Amino acid sequence: MAGRVGAFHRKHGQNILLSEDDTVAQRVESYNKAVVFSEQPIPIGSMFQVKLQDKGGGWAGSIRLGFTLLCPDDSPVPSGALDLYKSDDYWILSASTVHHGGQERRVDFNLESVNVGQSVACCISKDGELHYYIDGQDQGAGWTGVPMDRPLWGFADIYGLAKKIKSEFVYGELCCHSNSKNIFTGALVIADELMSCGEDSDADVTG
Repeated sequence: MAGRVGAFHRKHGQNILLSEDDTVAQRVESYNKAVVFSEQPIPIGSMFQVKLQDKGGGWAGSIRLGFTLLCPDDSPVPSGALDLYKSDDYWILSASTVHHGGQERRVDFNLESVNVGQSVACCISKDGELHYYIDGQDQGAGWTGVPMDRPLWGFADIYGLAKKIKSEFVYGELCCHSNSKNIFTGALVIADELMSCGEDSDADVTG
């Protein structure tokens, strides 16, 4: 699937409207219940990247971004990232804090400062480090020890001020870190049986 722009999963939060072949996700009501997932797992070394297309409305907070070990087909749709900070199955950056399993780690930038037109991304390195990017610039490792023997789906919560995002992740396209020693020279391939789960469905499934 190298070279194909990734779509969002058809299972998503109840306030999400997908368009443009499921590559654009917009929250159409309220401030929450607007989570989306990548349609397929993101291979190790590839970015899960989205562009913020609309922002406003007077709410607090903004987009939250990360990865999950849970297949969207087989899991209930969460109301939002706040419910997942203690989960061992999610790594989520909210503002300037990465949450996983009830633990927190601070980073040196803030997702709430991302403006319309800017891109944000996350990537798991071949060493199991979770890196975040703004406009393609590596912001450093937000977490270490992420398991690489299970598939990881991209996760975004279009929360608060964030209203609309567009997919910019390309399956098989590698990310690289600002430290040249960490530049990837080859993709790690996820076995076919790890690239999907559950049964395919043509119907939207929301939660």
